[in-house]
Amino acid sequence: QSKLSGDEVTPTKDRSESASSTPEHQAKLAPSTSTPVPPHEERSAPEGTSSPTPRPSDTSEHKPSSSRPHSIPSEGYMTATEVQKLLKQQELQFEEKLLRAELASGEKEKKLRQAMKDEQKEKNSLGENISELTKSRDALLKLVQQYKGMLAALVGEKEKEKQNQEERIKTLEQERNQALEDLANVEVAFSDVHRKYERTKQVVDTLKRNEETLRGAVSDYELKLQKQEQKFIEFQKHAEEKIQLANEEFETMRRANDQEMTKMAALLKKAEMKIMSLQDSNDRKTRENQELTQLCDDLINKVGTSH
Repeated sequence: QSKLSGDEVTPTKDRSESASSTPEHQAKLAPSTSTPVPPHEERSAPEGTSSPTPRPSDTSEHKPSSSRPHSIPSEGYMTATEVQKLLKQQELQFEEKLLRAELASGEKEKKLRQAMKDEQKEKNSLGENISELTKSRDALLKLVQQYKGMLAALVGEKEKEKQNQEERIKTLEQERNQALEDLANVEVAFSDVHRKYERTKQVVDTLKRNEETLRGAVSDYELKLQKQEQKFIEFQKHAEEKIQLANEEFETMRRANDQEMTKMAALLKKAEMKIMSLQDSNDRKTRENQELTQLCDDLINKVGTSH
C-alpha cells in the first residue's frame, strides 16, 4: 500500500517539474512563433503491470499538425483539441487513481466515487465552457494541487490506517498469547481435574466394595440381632417367671414375719408386764426389809440402854 501511494504522489511532482521545463515555459521566457506544448505527465505503472504505451495522439502533440483548428489560440494557452486530450488524459489518470485508491482502501470507496461524480460534473462543465478553461489554466493547476492534497491526505490516511492495523495486530498477538497461556493453564487444570477424577473413581470403587462388605456384615448382624432378641424375649419371660415366684415367696415370708412379729410383740408385752410385777414385788420387799431393819435397830438400842 505504501508503494502504491508513493506511485500516486510521484507523477504530480514530475508534472510540476516538467511544467517548469516545458517549451511553453520557455516560450514565455523567449517569445517564439511555435505553438506551446502542454505539460506531459509521466506516470509510473503499478507493480505487476507494464508501462502504458504512448498513444499516437499523445506523441503527436509535440509535432506540428496541419489539422489544428483555424482559430489560433493566444500564445501561452492550449487549443481545444489539446484541452480535450488533456481532459481525456486527466480522466484516465483520475480513473486509474480511483482504481488504485479503491484497491488500496475499501473504506474510501464511497468518498472516491463521490469525488469521481463531482469530477465528472466538473468535466462536463469544462466541456461546455472550453473557452473559459483555455483562459483559466491556473484553475486546472489548482485542481491538480487539490489532487495532490487528496493523494497526500489519502497517503496519510493509509499510513494512519497502517499504524492502526499494526496496533490491532499487536493487540491481536497479545490476545493470542494470552489465549495460548490461558489454554495452557486450562490444560494443566484439566489434567489436574482428570487425575483427581481418577483418584475419586478409585475411592468410589473402594467405597462400593466396602459398602457391599458392610451390607453383608449388616445382614449378619441383623440375623444375630434377631437371635439375640429371641433369646432376650425368652430370658425376659424366664425372668418374669422367676420374679413372680420370688414375689410370691416374699409375700409368704412377709406374712410369716408379720405373724412372728405379732407373736414376739405379745411375748414382749407379757415380759414387760412380768418385769413390772417383779419390780413392784421387789420394791415392796425392800420396804419391808427396811422396816424390819429399823425395828431391829430400835430393839438393839433399847436392849443396850437397859444394861
